[in-house]
Amino acid sequence: MTPGSYMRTTGDTTEQLDLWPDQSFHFTSDGQAHAGRWHADPRQGAVVLDLGTSSLAFDVRNAQRLRPVAAQGDASQDFELSDSFSPAALNLPISGMLTYFADAATIVHCATGKLYPVAQDEDYLTLERAYLADRAGPAEPLFVTMDAVIEMRAQMEGPERLTVVPMAFTGAFPGEDCRLGNRSLDLQDAVWRMTALGDTELDPSIGSREPFMSFSPSEDMFLASVGCNTIRGGMSGSGSDLSFAQPMSSTMMACPDPLAALEAQLGDILSSVARYEIGGRTLRLMDAEGDRVARFRAAYLPFFR
Repeated sequence: MTPGSYMRTTGDTTEQLDLWPDQSFHFTSDGQAHAGRWHADPRQGAVVLDLGTSSLAFDVRNAQRLRPVAAQGDASQDFELSDSFSPAALNLPISGMLTYFADAATIVHCATGKLYPVAQDEDYLTLERAYLADRAGPAEPLFVTMDAVIEMRAQMEGPERLTVVPMAFTGAFPGEDCRLGNRSLDLQDAVWRMTALGDTELDPSIGSREPFMSFSPSEDMFLASVGCNTIRGGMSGSGSDLSFAQPMSSTMMACPDPLAALEAQLGDILSSVARYEIGGRTLRLMDAEGDRVARFRAAYLPFFR
């Protein structure tokens, strides 16, 4: 097996697996993006990707061909090594240790251990302000989470490099580090503070309590509130797939604006959810097109596994 960019094209869809010699990877498949660490399993003759809550194994067919173990001998599922190493752009939630020094920011991505420059556009100013407010001291690293794009970008000096573009800053956690970021949270591991519904950023003090959501997959149930009534209902899913059953029940308090409108928006959003992603302490609910419809941050961690 040779490190590089492995690709599989089906119709108009191209899946790509980028493997680096330092045992980090990027993977894009079915509209989803993953980044993390890989290892070789000599017993299976396979390369195994750590996807956080699960893993994915590829048979090493030869130095230039990988096949998903689940393909069970189907050669049409093979990924072939490209002639050039051109990493795919990823759009995903990430966590890492951010450092700002000499008017430039860098981040060590928890999932891969790679050091990336941070682009000074999109939501960069929010990220920089949070860093300056919460850092322990000048040039001290700070654990942060964000929705980000990782892509090749030109640098002021030197060749193009993979660069983190901060699309939406989601949280800073002074005193924490990648030992938390590398630990994969599951839905039930936390009470999740609701931070955004669609394009609406939520003020945690808007209601009589913080907007939240909690999950009990073992009971196929969830609880949620934007700060007034409590919504309860059923849920189901496997892997990263997630859906919420209709109808949902709710307490019947009269809620002032804008809480009443937000409750209606939450109900519409939950009915559109098709899957979820967790990166660090950030949870995103996604619709069937892969668009983010809600964002949360882990607020209370009842236990560590």
